[in-house]
Amino acid sequence: MSEQSPNPAGERIRLPQGSLQPILIAVGLSLLLIGVLGMYPLSVIGLLLMVAAIFGWIRGSVREYRELPTSHDD
Repeated sequence: MSEQSPNPAGERIRLPQGSLQPILIAVGLSLLLIGVLGMYPLSVIGLLLMVAAIFGWIRGSVREYRELPTSHDD
């Protein structure tokens, strides 16, 4: 069995950074669902938090995508 090198010389592994947005989306969704039970202002706060977190997550992903190299050097 031949051993393979995990990465050819010069090739970097690109991993995304950690993010708080999934936690904020979960908190926003929880507030939204709790607010539906009768506390409507809480529901609005949850919806706003969730929408803001989703847009922040998308904006961060687009920024990271644009930072990727455009070509792969062999």
